[in-house]
Amino acid sequence: MTVSDICKIITAVASTQLIADLLSHRYIFQSESYLRSVSSFERARLRRDKTAASIAAKKPPDVTANPRSKPQPGASATTKSAEKDQKRIQRENEEVATLAAEVARRHTMAGFYTSLAFFILYKILAAEYAGRIVGVLPFEPFRFLQRVTFMGLGGVHQKSVGEIQSLWLDSLSGQGGEMPLRPDVTSVSQACAFAFIYMLCSLSVKMMVSMVFGTKAPRGADDGVGTFIESPHSRKMMESFGLDVNDVKEARSALGFK
Repeated sequence: MTVSDICKIITAVASTQLIADLLSHRYIFQSESYLRSVSSFERARLRRDKTAASIAAKKPPDVTANPRSKPQPGASATTKSAEKDQKRIQRENEEVATLAAEVARRHTMAGFYTSLAFFILYKILAAEYAGRIVGVLPFEPFRFLQRVTFMGLGGVHQKSVGEIQSLWLDSLSGQGGEMPLRPDVTSVSQACAFAFIYMLCSLSVKMMVSMVFGTKAPRGADDGVGTFIESPHSRKMMESFGLDVNDVKEARSALGFK
């Protein structure tokens, strides 16, 4: 692949991510509704933490440690107080989870629009580089990776090594196959389409731009889909469909998600 093609794809990916981050920051993360949601979430989390700290500071006696011991005076009142505190902290946990899901929803919305922009970008670049061998890899990729390196090349498997190099030289310098072949090219599978370079740019350039210019969700609402699962509304919805929340979380962990 020529340097100009590499720079073109890098610039396209970086510019798309930068524009998406700036627009999301301007129209989503600086909106009054989002700032109000974040403020409400932070207040609810602080209130929950203070409640948990005050309950932990009480340190009620463990009346169930020795079941043969006689009930102490005031044990019933202590038990009722503990139950009341438990309901209070549970209620505040549900409030925090609901507000966290609302904040995460805004970030998911921004991610959806960014994904849509990159889908359009991919379609544009794929149409421009359709059928072009834009590079020759210095190694033979394994079979699964060839699904990406061959993407958009059509019947590249039916071509010979000499034809692969000729097509690459055509895209590189506009000349035919009279130029000397590269001695390190020994397999047709070394042909590389633009999709492989685009994927590498998406995994590196896109992530770096997002780290610098992207807006991160506040702590406690930054678990993506996991934040929705923890909200009471989502729990009730999954239970109505016969799904267990713990099973869903275990499945996400097994798939490598947070």
